[in-house]
Order: sequence, then C-alpha cells, then structure tokens
Amino acid sequence: MWMYVLLGLVGLITWAYFWVTRKFNTFTSKGIPQMTPSFPFGSPNVFKLLRGQTAFVELLDEAYTDFPNAKVVGQFQFGEPQVVINDLDLVKNVLIKDFDHFVDRRSVDMEGDNKVNRIFSKMLTNLKGEQWKAMRTVVSPVFTSGKLKTMTALLNKVGDDFVEHMKQYIVSGEEFNAKEVYTNFTLDSIGTCGFGLEAETLKHPNNLFRQMVRRLTDMDQVKQMVKFFLITICPWITKFIRLNFFDAKATEFFLDIIERTMNDRRKNKIRRNDLIDLLLDAAKQDSADIPSEVETDLYDLDAAVHVTRRASIPDEDIEIFILSNAFLLFFAGFDTTSSQMAIITYFLAKHQDVQERLAAEIQEAVRDNNGREQLDYNTIQTLPYLDQVVHEATRMYPLTLLERLCVKDYKIPGVNFTIPAGMLVEIPSPNIMKDPKYFPNPHEFNPENFSPEAKAQRTPYAYLAFGQGPRNCVGMRFALLQLKLSLVRLLSHYKVETSARTPTQLKPDPRSSSLQPLGGVWVQATARS
Repeated sequence: MWMYVLLGLVGLITWAYFWVTRKFNTFTSKGIPQMTPSFPFGSPNVFKLLRGQTAFVELLDEAYTDFPNAKVVGQFQFGEPQVVINDLDLVKNVLIKDFDHFVDRRSVDMEGDNKVNRIFSKMLTNLKGEQWKAMRTVVSPVFTSGKLKTMTALLNKVGDDFVEHMKQYIVSGEEFNAKEVYTNFTLDSIGTCGFGLEAETLKHPNNLFRQMVRRLTDMDQVKQMVKFFLITICPWITKFIRLNFFDAKATEFFLDIIERTMNDRRKNKIRRNDLIDLLLDAAKQDSADIPSEVETDLYDLDAAVHVTRRASIPDEDIEIFILSNAFLLFFAGFDTTSSQMAIITYFLAKHQDVQERLAAEIQEAVRDNNGREQLDYNTIQTLPYLDQVVHEATRMYPLTLLERLCVKDYKIPGVNFTIPAGMLVEIPSPNIMKDPKYFPNPHEFNPENFSPEAKAQRTPYAYLAFGQGPRNCVGMRFALLQLKLSLVRLLSHYKVETSARTPTQLKPDPRSSSLQPLGGVWVQATARS
C-alpha cells in the first residue's frame, strides 16, 4: 500500500519537475541573458518574494542592475518565462507605440458565483481587450480637470477637519504615524468626493468605516502574493476552494454602501457631482455616443482610446461593471494615495530646506487668495515647486511595477527574440526612475529633477510612477490633487520634523500590502509661527 503511495508521490513530483522546467531554455536558446531558474519557484527573485525577503516593488531589481547592457532579460515565475524590458525605448514601444500587442495585463480569472470575486474580475485593472477599452472610456472622463474643479471644494472641507485633527499632535508633542493620519484624510476625501459619505474618520479614527478599511489593508503581503500566484497560475484551484483576494466581509460592507448610494441617486434624483454621479453620467454618455471632455497634454494623448461600450458590455451588465470600478476607485483612492502622502511627509521632515521653500510658495499663494488657505483647483495646479516635490517623492519611492501581457506575437526591434502571445512583459519602473542616465544622483531627494529645465533635457517617459500609455493610472489627476491639497493645508499651519522613530532610510516592508517602509513613517509636528 505505502509503496504505491510512495511511487505515486515520486511520479507526481517527477511530472511537476518536468512541467515547471520544460521552458527553462526559452531565452538561452536565443542568446538572451536570464536570471538562472530552478525548480520549483523559477528565478531566485520569486523565491525571495514568497519568503518575505523582498517587496513586490523590488522584484526586478536584480534583473535591471545585474544586466546593465542588456535591453531585455529573461526571468521565470515558477515555470512561466517572462520578459523584463530594461531599455527605455523598448518600454515606450510596449506601453504606447506598439500598444496593440500589449493591450492586456496579467490574466486574473476570478469569475464564478462569488460576488466579491466577480467584482474583482471586472475591475479596470483586470479587464481585457474590448471590455477594458469600453470601461476605460467610461471611467476616464471622471478625472478630467473640469470634473476635479468641482471636487476641490469638497476636498477643502476635509482639509478643514485635517487641520483640526493635527492640533492634537501639536498640543501633546507626540510623534505620529503619517500613514495612519493620511489614511483618515484620504478616506474622508474619497468618501465625500466619491460616494457622498461623511466617513468622519479624522474625527472618529476607530469608527466602523475605519475598522472595515483596516480589514482591507492590514494584509500580509506574502500571503497576498501566494493568493495572487494561485489565482493567475491555477485559477481552477481558487474557484474550487472559493478563495477571495480581498477580505469578504469588508468588501461586501463597502459594496453595499456603493449600491445603496447608486440606487438612492436614481430613485430620488439626487446629485452631488461626485464620482458616483460622474460614473453614472459617463456610462450614459458612452451608451449614447456623446463626446466626453478630454485632456490634451502628452500623458493623456498617449493614453487615448475610444470605443462604445455597446460592442462589449451589454446593458444588463453595465451595473456590475460600474459597481466594480467604483469599488476600485475607492480602494485605490485612499490606500496608495495615503501611502504616497506619508512618503512625501518623510522627505519633507528629512529635508527642511525643501520644506521651507515649499511652505513659502504655499504661504504666498494663500496671501494672494485673501488669506484663505482653501485654494481652488487652478491655483493648486500652478504651484511649480509643489508639483516638483510631489513628483520627486513618487520617483524616489514608487509603489508599483508595470506589467503588460503580450496578446499577439511581437518581434522585439534590435533583439533576436519574438515575444509570443500569452507571455508576460515586466517593466522595472522603479529601477528606471533611479537610473543616473535619466536622473543625476538618483538616490538623493532633489525636487530640481522636475524643474522645467531638467524635464526639457529628459524624455518624459523616464517618469513611470503612474505608468504611461493607455493603461496608465486612470486616477492620477485625482491622486495628485489629494496629495497637493493635503500639503497645502499641512504646511499652512504646521512644520513636520523627524522623531526618534523616523527611519534613517526608506526600505519597503516585504510584508506590507501598502508597501510601507520598515518601521513605518513616524514624524513630529510643530505649529508655524
């Protein structure tokens, strides 16, 4: 009996070995350098990721730094070969010029009778082909400058609560976790701008709304990556065991809020010009082929797509697509933005000269606004040093890598390799943004990297914090508005400084789903005179 079990086990392991290793010569056979793979995890960086030794955003560090002269490098996630694009011209090809070959992202199959997973599968980040194009044209008009102008007044009301919230740290002199404070700020912001909700987490940091958010975000990154690999590599297993990527209770809590808000708007003809209203408007406009407002700068022109949703999203399904992407905008709108706010605060605390120059610019704008710190959208957008500080901080500590899925065979220009349909392309965006070819002294915080003179000497595609091309971050403008407005309100009243717990350098915590630095971002604040 046991002999048969042992033989079966040996046979299974042998089959798994040959299945995983069968493509290990994909790159060497074409003379392409690769990160040496081994059974069962593939390249060593994947093994480090799953062991919690490296953060997801650092996954491609070795593929970039160990092969400085290679335009492309091969790596393996388990048995699947992937191409890492290290050359910026080729990156532009993948993201923009030859985008028709790279329309999709990594395949994420979570369909089924599980509502949470159906919502997850219809998020803009997971949609493919024509459905993605259709949903992108629905969502994009929500974040044009014209729409954001109407949201700025709502954000400034949250800013009033933020200023009041910060007083407790001035009175007590205690240090505070910047991520926690800014999560409360962004929750209140996305609540009022997105869903007409007064979450009031700045006033009541432990309310039910905030507790449910903690269930969504306080996840072990290693466990999440194991889930992610299971979903993408063995989707049948995840369906069989009914695995949820997000916490089911918290997700259903917020989905219920969004659904009730949408139904209430329709029933009572209520309008707040928030994200829910604008999403519903955009869906109606796309259905009727009504032209929507578009932006005309290079970032948005490179991202332009147009398709009517009728071709790929039936009328009876548009509701769940809108619900899914409203949840996505909520989740992305508070978590990544609050992380970036904390990082910016860290750099300001560490670089007092930068902070004082930025505070002077803000104070001048406030004086020109008759002493009112509630600046409007246009004024915030015309503060040049504020823009430089935000972009430099997001360059220094980015929160994501870029991935694209090849949907039809692509011969790489100048390289003896054709990317076959179905192969994933990885772009080491954090490493590109820290390459001295594009940013002098790249590991030093220097907002002058984004001065008009510096930008004129550098390709705009070297800055990849929000992606580039049609699958860039659709909510970038809203994120930047939150970042800038929070800094305006903070530095109008307070000065941030390092504390005993402020880390000497920023290194992503491999177990943080929000990619927080090890030890967190702890700082102090004092009142400005």
